[in-house]
Amino acid sequence: MDNKTTKSQGAPTKQRVTVPGSRKQLLKLTVSEETTLLPFLLSALPDKSRTTVKQLLHDRFIAIGMEPTTQFDAPLRAGDVVSIHPTPLPKKLSHPQIDIIYQDEYLIVVRKEVGIPTVASGEEKDVPALRLLSNHLKSFNPLAKVYHVTRLDKDSAGFVVFTKSKELQTRLSENWHKYCRLQQFAAAIEGELNPSEGLLHAPTPRETKNSTSKVRKAQNSPHQEANSAGEAGYRTLSSSGERSLLSIELHIGRNNRLRKQLSTLRHPIVGDWRNGSIEKELGYVALIGTHLTLVHPITHELLDFKQPIPALFRKLLRTNTRPRGVKKKATQPGRLNR
Repeated sequence: MDNKTTKSQGAPTKQRVTVPGSRKQLLKLTVSEETTLLPFLLSALPDKSRTTVKQLLHDRFIAIGMEPTTQFDAPLRAGDVVSIHPTPLPKKLSHPQIDIIYQDEYLIVVRKEVGIPTVASGEEKDVPALRLLSNHLKSFNPLAKVYHVTRLDKDSAGFVVFTKSKELQTRLSENWHKYCRLQQFAAAIEGELNPSEGLLHAPTPRETKNSTSKVRKAQNSPHQEANSAGEAGYRTLSSSGERSLLSIELHIGRNNRLRKQLSTLRHPIVGDWRNGSIEKELGYVALIGTHLTLVHPITHELLDFKQPIPALFRKLLRTNTRPRGVKKKATQPGRLNR
């Protein structure tokens, strides 16, 4: 990815960057003194007419920092970076189960809710997050592509990382330990782990054989997902005896197998009836990604994303297990109460 930086006397610093999904380069302009956007652009782009610059603004080619803008009188301070993109910047994605919390020319990080799969598989009929993101970006740039690095099951929630190029997907996937500083989850489980804190080890090939043989390999997956499962540390936050709330940190591995690991210990995650939970009508698996810290592979910026443990998880600890045969209305998948 080629970067070229130039600066003329009295002019802003200009940096041209080759970005995925475009035949043209991105132009970054660093502001040297306080001003407003339109006068700055007219001065920094002497080869473009006032009409052309205003059209670029109107058509969403311009961003201040990470935020697209169409406001011609937006204030600028020294040190701000104004980017002129080679294609229009997409508007905010409006979807009840996907929230884009970070996006630049290389990466997308989303907060995924319950009820939508990350990628397509042989068992899922719902439109996956990967396709929704791809369709959204292509509506503004037909050359745009999206690739997943991490994934979450349809019935669990948390943060998911995508890239805009195959090359970057491979780099992150093969060097996840280098770029990922922290990856934490919270889970409500059945029973009580003893000791109250310890390690969860990756499932053995025998333990994963039955579950993985029935699922078709995910689209755009650069490696076998089972090979990325690794060791995790857990700590019990609270327990009612019948159920416990855990904080879990992945130590090794890009994707987790927490559902299988806890099921093997005979403490399945509440709602994970496929792996032994007696709670079959909850409507979701009580597993959520709560903290992700990532070093940006291109800019080396430290990206930090957090969300609280849902109140519903703690409520599950206070809910007694229902006797067999007693039915309860299933919780609708969607946003969990924070």
